[in-house]
Amino acid sequence: MFRYRQFIRLLGLILISYFVYFPIFHSSLKQNEIKSKSIDYCLKKKVNSNEKFYSNLVYIPRLNILYCNIPKVASTNLRRLIYIYLNQSNSLLNLDRKKIWIDNKNFFNQYYLTENSQILFKNKNLFKFILVRHPFRRIYSVYYDKFVNNHIDDTLFGWKQLEEDILLQMKRNETLLTIRRHDIRLDFRTFLLYIIDSIRKKRLINSHWEQIVQRCALCLIGYDWIGKIENFDQDGKFLMKKLNDNSDKIYLEFPSKELDKQEKRQNLLNDSDLFEFFRKTIENNNEFEILIDYYKPDFEMFDYSLPNSYS
Repeated sequence: MFRYRQFIRLLGLILISYFVYFPIFHSSLKQNEIKSKSIDYCLKKKVNSNEKFYSNLVYIPRLNILYCNIPKVASTNLRRLIYIYLNQSNSLLNLDRKKIWIDNKNFFNQYYLTENSQILFKNKNLFKFILVRHPFRRIYSVYYDKFVNNHIDDTLFGWKQLEEDILLQMKRNETLLTIRRHDIRLDFRTFLLYIIDSIRKKRLINSHWEQIVQRCALCLIGYDWIGKIENFDQDGKFLMKKLNDNSDKIYLEFPSKELDKQEKRQNLLNDSDLFEFFRKTIENNNEFEILIDYYKPDFEMFDYSLPNSYS
């Protein structure tokens, strides 16, 4: 009986350890795969990063971390999380976007790099990480968050003006007066065609849908960890553990699990269905190829699958 109880107790400990540590262990295995892909990509192809990539890098000495800010990859939640850590107060959990990005802009600006710091990039004790997202899911998220969901601060952040600018550029027969009078809104196809048009004409690409490889200089810095929003049930546990190890134990659920209905629908689509949805929306295979070619470095670098005909 005594040995039986010992066996049951040991079995219980094994099961507890499995459910607690396996997600983190599984995440580390996936990380090895992603990092291997990014290293292979850097070895095979020369990636020309934006010369001011360092202005996207956030260095927090107190947490011993350096990360690349990538819009529409939980960047607001990450910023909110770090703000809570630095101020040691969970009461800041409900800070809205305006307070995070505008009211506290100067607070965060002090942590952005102002020059290319090679010594910092080579610091092996510094935890260097980025969060990434499937390029098409990121585009889809931008559209619904900025142009469909009516946020109270859209005008303040300039999204309403950008929507009108895109409509004026892509719908030449419309005027600002008719757009406002008839409340003409930006549809998803027009948004995709605007991105493609910007790529074709080599215009400045908005940071919310710019290539990640252009923002973060992956081949130069050599990040320790690359997390995926799609895998955040596992990756989030790992990131939270790393941040908590370097903090005074202020805990926060990250990222927010609140997704609008359109994003939930998008997340139900597998990669193949998502590609088909974009292709049918664009209605032109040549233009669809322009979109894929532009984002191909992100697909390959972060191990997101491409249809065989485009890989």
